[in-house]
Amino acid sequence: MTATAPTPRDLLVEARTLIARPEAWTQGAAARDAHGEPVGVEHEDAVSWCATGALNCAMYRHVESLEVPLPLQRARNRAGTILTKTVRALTLGHYTEATTYNDCTNHSCIVHAFDIAIADADRHCGKRSSGRAKGTERVR
Repeated sequence: MTATAPTPRDLLVEARTLIARPEAWTQGAAARDAHGEPVGVEHEDAVSWCATGALNCAMYRHVESLEVPLPLQRARNRAGTILTKTVRALTLGHYTEATTYNDCTNHSCIVHAFDIAIADADRHCGKRSSGRAKGTERVR
């Protein structure tokens, strides 16, 4: 694990980076391999993730096993809560979970949700990471 646990914002940025390209995003499974078969989000063959699968993958990238320390679990849960609140706001409550929204919308809408969630994390959690991940331009 890294010296300090990543912040919720860090995990949101990492997850957004994972699914930045349309071919790295999936629906109907948390993660898929190059053949389109479902795999675990932490699996070395995973090449595409859904929104929540990407958040979980980002979390697992900070540990050497599947045992996740409590501070990292809390950061992941907070990141998930921020993304879920964003989805509820974007859809005026029509979708109440990021996973359901992921499976019923398109790639650009999911990336947009992450951009808003990252901005929300900046406002509510403080911008304590090393900065915005490369390729994560803020939507205005």
